[in-house]
Amino acid sequence: MKRLVMSLAVAAALAAAGTMAFDTARGPQSTAALAAATKVCKSKTPAGKTKTWRCGADQACCVNKTMGTYVCGIPGLGCL
Repeated sequence: MKRLVMSLAVAAALAAAGTMAFDTARGPQSTAALAAATKVCKSKTPAGKTKTWRCGADQACCVNKTMGTYVCGIPGLGCL
């Protein structure tokens, strides 16, 4: 039982270390590229507030006010 617990602890530590190393290796360049590939969508809610969300550059900003959904569309198909 001790061996199982230790194995799980080592696996969790390695997974956390790998994730942090991957994020460090990506650097700020990919964050800037991600921001350039997105667009900001804005719409007024029925209550009068402004709802803001982000979609990909090739996605449509989809609003369904009756159901209260503000989502991104499917690339090439738009809002279904």
